[in-house]
Amino acid sequence: MRNLILALIILAALAFVVGTVAAFGQITVLGKPPVTFWRGAVGFLLFAIALELWPGAKA
Repeated sequence: MRNLILALIILAALAFVVGTVAAFGQITVLGKPPVTFWRGAVGFLLFAIALELWPGAKA
């Protein structure tokens, strides 16, 4: 479970960096605006937090 949480945090960081580069470079990545990647980053982080707080997730 810990590996899944770390993978989600890494994906969130990657999505945030891609969104930031796209925003300041005024480009689209895969045809999507930067806000799409920021929303994805927040979603990944919230899911990682939910997994961490889940009562049965302690390993």
